[in-house]
Amino acid sequence: MESVGPLQIRVLHHLWNEGPSTVHDVHVLLNQHNLTTGGRQLAYTTVLTVMRNLVRRKILSQMPIGRAHRFAPLIERNDYQLGILRQTRKELFGGCGKALLRILAEDDQLDASLRERLREVVS
Repeated sequence: MESVGPLQIRVLHHLWNEGPSTVHDVHVLLNQHNLTTGGRQLAYTTVLTVMRNLVRRKILSQMPIGRAHRFAPLIERNDYQLGILRQTRKELFGGCGKALLRILAEDDQLDASLRERLREVVS
């Protein structure tokens, strides 16, 4: 599984949530989100380049619709998440699931009761 960058994953999340979309659709949504979160506005060409790169990497499909193109994910969200998690487990934790869960149990950004349950699982 090939990991993607932060802007690429934001594009993928949009497509997983909203379904096939044009570059314009994604550009508008990302910039609306950036306005509410204090992020910087993205150029249309930036979003276009990101989406074309995802097509080149065979993560998105691109279908012409008139003068525009509609982009859709070629991989389901769950399949991507599982693939990245497996890759992380193999590369960072030597394939050990318990080591991955042990680190998750230390993540103070997770709910305390969840962290406690993870500690019980790995002990």
